[in-house]
Order: sequence, then structure tokens, then C-alpha cells
Amino acid sequence: MANYKPIAKTISAASAISGVLVPANLSTTSWGLLLVRGSALFSNTILRSGAVAVWESTKPTTAAPSRETFTDANAIYGITCRAGVKLIFKFYAH
Repeated sequence: MANYKPIAKTISAASAISGVLVPANLSTTSWGLLLVRGSALFSNTILRSGAVAVWESTKPTTAAPSRETFTDANAIYGITCRAGVKLIFKFYAH
């Protein structure tokens, strides 16, 4: 089954006036996705409600992360990333 990424469409002529229609064509492109599920641990301690930040190989670690999510009470997280690229994960405890 193929995965699809929506193509962003900016509508700059939006109006708050009732009854004005702004036509826009929206479409998708094929996108390889990977669902990563894991547990965030540090020195055998689970990181409850911790932040999970993921960088793709095309992004330097000083840039904003490509993906972000949080762990649950058991430090389990799930996040969807692009397939076919190197991923860098960082966990932050709250």
C-alpha cells in the first residue's frame, strides 16, 4: 500500500466575507514512510512524558528536528518518519 504526503497549498486571497469561494487544487505525492515504535531509556531508567526529537540525515542537529513526539507513562513512543534516510533520535526527560 502506498503512502501519500499532502502537497501544501497556500491560499493568500482568503476572505472572512460569507459566500466568497477561493478555488484551489490539492493533490498528493508518493512518500515512503516508516513507523518507528520504541522506548526511551537512559541508564536503565524510563523517560516518562519525555520529548522525542528526530532529525533526518539531510538536517544538521543544530536545526529544528524533522519530527517530534512524546513518550507515555511507560516511555513508549511511536513516530512516523521518512523511509530511506538516516535518522538521529534524541530523548529529553521532563
